[in-house]
Amino acid sequence: MDDPSHELFKNYENQYRAGGTDQAHVSFETVQAYHLDRLPRWIDRIPLQARILDAGCATGYLLGLLYAKGYHNLAGVELSEQLFQIARNALPESIDLLNADVREFLAGAPDADFDVIVFHHVLEHIPREHTVALLREFRRVLKPGGFLNIKVPNASFLLAGYHLFGDFTHVVHFNERSLPQVLEAAGFNRENIEFILKPPLLFWSWRDPMRMVLRLLNRLRWHLHGTLHWALCQMMDLHPRPKYFEWELEVLVRR
Repeated sequence: MDDPSHELFKNYENQYRAGGTDQAHVSFETVQAYHLDRLPRWIDRIPLQARILDAGCATGYLLGLLYAKGYHNLAGVELSEQLFQIARNALPESIDLLNADVREFLAGAPDADFDVIVFHHVLEHIPREHTVALLREFRRVLKPGGFLNIKVPNASFLLAGYHLFGDFTHVVHFNERSLPQVLEAAGFNRENIEFILKPPLLFWSWRDPMRMVLRLLNRLRWHLHGTLHWALCQMMDLHPRPKYFEWELEVLVRR
């Protein structure tokens, strides 16, 4: 039976924008000025000459930020033709972009071709029978010591269903136990898997005190959110107790 997701991805722009992405897409200058959490928290570990692949680049927003920061050896792959065209029109021609299924792209990629691969909110769209094989391909095309960065909706989040079931093309769900499980099955070493916590970054500026106060309140909200989840796990006597309660789960794994 054909996967209905293929048909839905042909007209995916409206679904993508319905997730609120336009509100999060601000300029690199704004990101820098207000310490907004748009670039990966770990990006300063990566040298500017690194070859980076955004597998599932959507409209190319992250690639644009990376380019503005000084990373120019960039490539992106996007399945949706609508999102690919937006990315192609928005990004410099020097960024290699391909409108294709990431699995087909990887099949033709040479070994040890990339220093970094980012795979943000795509793995949950991949049918489970292809999950481990895809991760093995990522490991193959990474250089020794390279990094794979994955973001997925966190199934341990209290309102996880809102994200998990808000898109019919989501077919597999992960939490902090199952994501390392599939990475280990793909050949990655569990000791090299790092979970990235993202408390809201504080912003100190007497020129913009309102933004400074709002950021501080947002940090307090983040701590209260974690406390609420922890208390619920305690009341349920849940074992093993989760450690990560943010709405999305992010890991950085070294090859």
